[in-house]
Amino acid sequence: MLNTLLLGVALTLAAPAPKETPKAAPKLEGTWELTEASGPKQELGKGGVRIVFAEGRVIVEEGRAKEGGRGDDSASYTVDFTKKPATLDIKPDKGPKDLVVKGIIEIDGDKMKFCFGRDGADRPTEFKGDVEKNIQLMVMKRVAEVKK
Repeated sequence: MLNTLLLGVALTLAAPAPKETPKAAPKLEGTWELTEASGPKQELGKGGVRIVFAEGRVIVEEGRAKEGGRGDDSASYTVDFTKKPATLDIKPDKGPKDLVVKGIIEIDGDKMKFCFGRDGADRPTEFKGDVEKNIQLMVMKRVAEVKK
């Protein structure tokens, strides 16, 4: 009886731990509004900045277009939430054909941090804007969807 009990305890202790249920990827698609920025471009226009992610495309809407700024930009993007930190690569429609804006991203509910190298700079490794390294940090909040 004692041998059976010891065998049962040994098998229980040697059994592999239950596997963690994989976390669902955060929801990136939708409209995001800039709440703060740091790095080489801290003031991004009085009219506000919104970024819309939908179906593999991203559109940056800048309110300063009305003030003589450059207007809206569009691009394709890829995101990999399996990496730590998650990566987001953006390929603008305008500019050099081989330009890829390399960034890292973190989404926590309706808050997003996006940090990227400007003008071809390397992918950042932390969520921190840096003027000297040409690293831009953008903190955004999700814009509530209007129900029709």
